[in-house]
Amino acid sequence: MSGSCRSGEAVNEVSGDDVFSDSDLRRLSHTIGDAWLASTASASSLLEPVPAGGEAARLTEQNCVFDHSAVLLFPRTLAAGLGHLVRCGLAPLPTIPSTVVRRRLSERYEIELTEGDIHIARTHLQLPNGRRHAAVEVFLFPRDSPAFDGKIEKSEALRDFECHTAFTVNHPTAELLAVLIAAWRTEAGLLREGGGYNPYQGGPEGSTVLYFVRDQEYPGRRRRFELHCAGDHRTAIVQVPLEIEAVDRAYDAWQEGVSYASV
Repeated sequence: MSGSCRSGEAVNEVSGDDVFSDSDLRRLSHTIGDAWLASTASASSLLEPVPAGGEAARLTEQNCVFDHSAVLLFPRTLAAGLGHLVRCGLAPLPTIPSTVVRRRLSERYEIELTEGDIHIARTHLQLPNGRRHAAVEVFLFPRDSPAFDGKIEKSEALRDFECHTAFTVNHPTAELLAVLIAAWRTEAGLLREGGGYNPYQGGPEGSTVLYFVRDQEYPGRRRRFELHCAGDHRTAIVQVPLEIEAVDRAYDAWQEGVSYASV
């Protein structure tokens, strides 16, 4: 394959080397296109299917803004992967270590991963004037990492467990988060699977992030979501119980199926 990679379009994959596999190139293209489309879609439509006019749709529309789409990729090396993103016009910000994805992969595959194995490259699409700048968050697990295993790459490429859609919550409060999380659970089947507070992210007050996975009884194209909230909201989120068994069932069903992003 050959071609150029332009953000915001169905991407013609940059090739000529083995920086990324064909599967990774397709998934990167899908994620860029997804972020491009989500940047102009209504926030509530990204939760589909949800009842039109319901509480989940109303609260999401009034209080949430699309922030980014995310994907996990496996470049030949970190430098080569970042170079590819630059050629795609994505202009990645300086990478930071990923603690959440590293922990999730360690638990999923029962392997030891170090802080330097998984990297986050935050990028922004170049959108036409007047449109907000959607982001693409790329998790990079280089194939030259000591912990890399081709079986992990194959499984993640097929299932896309780390793909997610993220929102920023405008003016988050304990009351708002309580009703929003409850509406997401009852109307969209979104199960809170974790999250926490990071004092080093999101400004001087830090940021609280909540993670959700979709119950298999509420089939939808998007299976994982994040809520990003400025400030420390740990006292609010501890009031929402984690449905561990339901989350496990959701991932078991996902494991048995095929990723929406890969079809």
